Amino acid sequence: MNKLMLLNNKHRNMFAFQKNERQLLKNVGIWIDGTSSWLNDGQWDISPKQIRGGTLSIMVAYHPKWKIQVTMLEEQKKTDSSIFYTFIVKNQSNDKKDMKFLMHHQKMESASTKVAFVSPLKQAIIHYGEPIISLLAADFFKEKESQLAVGKKEKIWCNSKGMLAVSPLCQEGLESMMVTKLTLLPLQEVYGRVWEFHGQSEEEVLAKHELQIGSEELEQVTKQML
Repeated sequence: MNKLMLLNNKHRNMFAFQKNERQLLKNVGIWIDGTSSWLNDGQWDISPKQIRGGTLSIMVAYHPKWKIQVTMLEEQKKTDSSIFYTFIVKNQSNDKKDMKFLMHHQKMESASTKVAFVSPLKQAIIHYGEPIISLLAADFFKEKESQLAVGKKEKIWCNSKGMLAVSPLCQEGLESMMVTKLTLLPLQEVYGRVWEFHGQSEEEVLAKHELQIGSEELEQVTKQML
């Protein structure tokens, strides 16, 4: 078990989630056998926690039916306009689980983004705007590369098949998705990370991106945070 303990159901509503925390729950989900469950859909027991003077938010979500636990750490670094999400997905059952980890990203309607593009070489999604360029990417669980696509979720995501459409370019690039296939043995847990960088140029965000790829210390650093 993780060091964070889940709260009893009767205490679920005692927390007033911040806007970014509610958005994170809305944008993270698990897909199993043709069914998607997003963390805000009422099927998950949620336990939030905030440490480090408010710079690090931790949430634990547990799905009683599937017996899957998702631990999320969100850390914002104002100094370089970056956000890091670390995820631990654990199979709490005695059965092998084949699933997909879902991450939906939606920029604000007022954002000045003109176009979004998937870079297969960099395994990243780049949102081009004025004057800010942002990059979204994932390094999940040392598994195969995540499937990436840009566009409205209802147009690019096929829930019955658990697949994204091939959509590498979108002129109205406010939305994007990342999907990673996972196979967890009984009581196994796996680690992953998502990062979002903002900068004035493509070179700036790509340089930050390169520093994050293939971190060998992800599991160790996460355990220290917990």
